[in-house]
Amino acid sequence: MAQDGTAEGAIIGRSSFMQARSQAEAPVDGDLSARTAYADSQRETKVSPLLLEDWMPAFLAQLAAPRARFTRATSSEGNRLLYLFDPERESFASFTENDGTWTVRQGGPVALWDAIEQALTAWHDSDRPDITEVRLRVTKEAHVYWIDGHLALHWRHDLV
Repeated sequence: MAQDGTAEGAIIGRSSFMQARSQAEAPVDGDLSARTAYADSQRETKVSPLLLEDWMPAFLAQLAAPRARFTRATSSEGNRLLYLFDPERESFASFTENDGTWTVRQGGPVALWDAIEQALTAWHDSDRPDITEVRLRVTKEAHVYWIDGHLALHWRHDLV
């Protein structure tokens, strides 16, 4: 830690923590299809949302859209459905698969998938650096994450 109260360093490996019951977020409830009925845009994805099932892409998604929650469901016909929700910003992305390609529908003030997809594409184009290449700077105002030499892999999370 520096004299000014800041700290900076590399993330040394994968980790995760189980939340205490008092910290756990309530599950997204209600009819998921109704919550995503009114999309502002629809397009084919550039990368599969199934990447979010892997640790490093999921970590990058949290950096790109920190309040978003990834939810999986199955339709009454047995089709796999994937959703991203940011309840605080009232934004969503819903995904449907069709013959190996994915379509994303997004709604709300924040295009969740656009931010995540941009991070995943930049990560892939940078030869998929591991978590040990992620740096973190902590100040009273923000947490800043980045990967040296990759300008597109930079995130600032303000604390105020």
